[in-house]
Amino acid sequence: MTVHSETAARRAADTKSPAAMNRLGCLLKVKGRHEEAAQWFRRSAEAGNADAMANLATYLMGEGRNREAAEWFRRAGGPLGEAFAEALLEQGDGGPDAAENHRAR
Repeated sequence: MTVHSETAARRAADTKSPAAMNRLGCLLKVKGRHEEAAQWFRRSAEAGNADAMANLATYLMGEGRNREAAEWFRRAGGPLGEAFAEALLEQGDGGPDAAENHRAR
């Protein structure tokens, strides 16, 4: 991925391009702005971008929201997405420690 300025990435995401919205989410994640990144991943995922579905699922998993993460992994498709979904559903949602542990990484 080519690193763009945040301004350029936002302009591209404003065109409603699912790929551009996902790229903006990735840029924000690298900058440590995880919650804002998740908002862009969700927009892109809801527009059908499979990469954003996996990115959103990974964020949700880190927040201890395994059931919702499983849904997005499943929607992303493929055998790996299905395997992640099954494993997360077996674990169930994490407690309050899950989100704190994710942020500490």
